[in-house]
Amino acid sequence: MPREQHVPEGVPVSAAVGGDGRQIREAADLVEWLDERGVLARLLGGVAVVLHCESLAGRPHREIADIDLIVSRAAARELPAAIGARGYEPAERFNAMHGHSRMLFSGPHGKLDVFVEEFHLCHRLDLRSRLELESPTLTASDLLATKLQIVELNDKDLTDIWALLRDHEIGSGAGDHVDSDYLCSLVRDDWGLWRTFTGTLAAVSERSPEVADRADELRARMDAVEKSRRFRVRARIGERRRWYELPEDPAVGEHAPSGG
Repeated sequence: MPREQHVPEGVPVSAAVGGDGRQIREAADLVEWLDERGVLARLLGGVAVVLHCESLAGRPHREIADIDLIVSRAAARELPAAIGARGYEPAERFNAMHGHSRMLFSGPHGKLDVFVEEFHLCHRLDLRSRLELESPTLTASDLLATKLQIVELNDKDLTDIWALLRDHEIGSGAGDHVDSDYLCSLVRDDWGLWRTFTGTLAAVSERSPEVADRADELRARMDAVEKSRRFRVRARIGERRRWYELPEDPAVGEHAPSGG
């Protein structure tokens, strides 16, 4: 069974997002509603950070642009009909072209952005085995990974990383902390991901002194983990070849650092 997270009730949620708290409540309710219908989905992005960080209840955080979901491939086939009954309308042209990996919908509280098994912006994170660990969001470690893989860090991403590191100690294995073993396993075979993760952590340490110790500790663990031969071969090339992708905003087809 996934570890259940506490979802705040009422006004404190609204205060946490500095805007319409109904969006946060809808996100949590949507995951529960889908689970009841056998559709596996979990939250990520800014909504998930608010729900996962207890210290944000009743405190201003940042504006939330949309609801971000990640679903299993089997769930992706069932999702459009299921959420259609809840008032969500598909972006038909986009979904026809990209529905194997990503879908867009508009609903009662704005845009719904759906990733299928993988979170793919600057790097590709395979999250299919992580979907049933917690509910209604991904784990703190996975939420952090989706933010650390951003090359062009903006203020909202920095704010999310700050909140996750402030609320979660660096630990190992399962639990409500940042699982350094898991994050190190992602980078030990991927020089590009290591370069982006550690570069982002260095930027966080410099720009957010309150969480600098935790950012530095996590970066040190990523530096120290034993690397694979594939990693070492790519490291010889280094930054002479670009190691990341620039994501595109699916709504306008322009480069944009992140969603949520």
